[in-house]
Amino acid sequence: WLAVLECPCTFPTSAFNTVMLNLIKNPNITSSHLFRADIFYDSENDHSFNPDDAADPYREGLVKHLKTDLQPTKATWPDFLLERTIVRQLIPRNPQLDKPLVQTCHIFRQYSCDGNRTLERTLVLYIPHVLKLEDMPFYHPTVSQLAFLHTWRSNSSTSPGTPTLDEPEKSPGTLTLLYRLFPNEQLSTKLERTALKLLQTIHKHGQGQLTGYEKRVHHDQLIPQKRYQDTYTRLKTTYGRYLSENWVEVTDPGKHVFEDIAIAAFLIELWRDITQETSSSSNSTNLPPFPGFIDIGCGNGLLTYILLSEGYEGSGFDARQRKTWTIFPPDIQSQLHQQILVPRIFQTVYQQQQQQQQINNNNDIDNTDNTDDEVLKPRGKFIISNHADELTAWTPLLAYLNKSSFIAIPCCSHDLSGARFRAPEATATCMARRRAEKMASAYSTLCAYVNSLAEEMGFETESDVLRIPSTRNTCILGK
Repeated sequence: WLAVLECPCTFPTSAFNTVMLNLIKNPNITSSHLFRADIFYDSENDHSFNPDDAADPYREGLVKHLKTDLQPTKATWPDFLLERTIVRQLIPRNPQLDKPLVQTCHIFRQYSCDGNRTLERTLVLYIPHVLKLEDMPFYHPTVSQLAFLHTWRSNSSTSPGTPTLDEPEKSPGTLTLLYRLFPNEQLSTKLERTALKLLQTIHKHGQGQLTGYEKRVHHDQLIPQKRYQDTYTRLKTTYGRYLSENWVEVTDPGKHVFEDIAIAAFLIELWRDITQETSSSSNSTNLPPFPGFIDIGCGNGLLTYILLSEGYEGSGFDARQRKTWTIFPPDIQSQLHQQILVPRIFQTVYQQQQQQQQINNNNDIDNTDNTDDEVLKPRGKFIISNHADELTAWTPLLAYLNKSSFIAIPCCSHDLSGARFRAPEATATCMARRRAEKMASAYSTLCAYVNSLAEEMGFETESDVLRIPSTRNTCILGK
């Protein structure tokens, strides 16, 4: 074993434990090439796990039911006791470039006393299930094993995790990263940089635990992460390259293409939960059939194109036809319409303005402007309001009139007249949220405003933060 880096730390064992468990379950924190970790085995859920059995702590447990390549790799550490074992599979973002990697994670513990001082050591050991260096994926350090050692000194008269105060100039803890290199391999500069990055990440998150950091953004509240990311990967493989290479807008395809693919993946998985599968001929799940969708303010039409291509019936409209529409097949183009939706309450005033404009300009009235009754027929279609701007606040109202469920992903803040504004404390529900949230941003206020409108209309609302490349990533679901 080679100790690569060591640094002082001021966070106790409990904080280190929390950080390392979070990193084991969320490896994407330390590598942008990874999506997630799928957990195949956790000894905490195995009642037959016996850490005192040095020969085989998993002898009578769940491990025997796992495939051989998914069973934990046994390991020991001198003078340390095994406390927990987790087997995970690292899932890469791009499975065409990198393959998944199975890895065993062991957590060891050691306590020792010297007079009135207690020394507590925790070691987290990563063992990739790889025998040869050339089989190691790009996203993993090219080492056969790596370990993180946290050492914490405290007075024996205090509870574990309480720092020693008689030596204030000396940090009560240390953090060490160790590598076990493959045979005949040397420590490279790249491995040193990786070690530094890993140690910095652990130290940063440990300090966050020490100062009481609480995560504010919670993803995957409606759809499990695995299902969403698997569908996203499939859609990205199917449509990503074609749409990027045939991009005709002046905007960045890297943002728009993959953002709409991500939203499509979320919707597909959502509809799997609340409607009958489109390919199913019989309703064996007692779920209602898919009602079709309408993408209001569909913009470049990418989202509509992907959903139609996946077999979901629907259409989209926008006030202006986009150049992107021309790259789609004719059957897709026929479902994209240049229209303006005018809520019925404004229709009389709007027609009077149009007639006056026609008189002034000696032109025909634009016949692409329709009321919500005409555009949203037949009733019941699932309404998609993705950055629909002027129609965002109208979305729950239109869904109520249309007897539809909806999803709204707000972006720019417009009131019901279409004017730009900062969403006010318009309803009792919204006011309660604003009182509970100090210094609410304009965007969070807009989301609360749309949510409160939906609740006032009698919708059962849920919200989630989508995994999309945008800061405008909150969705409101109304059912």
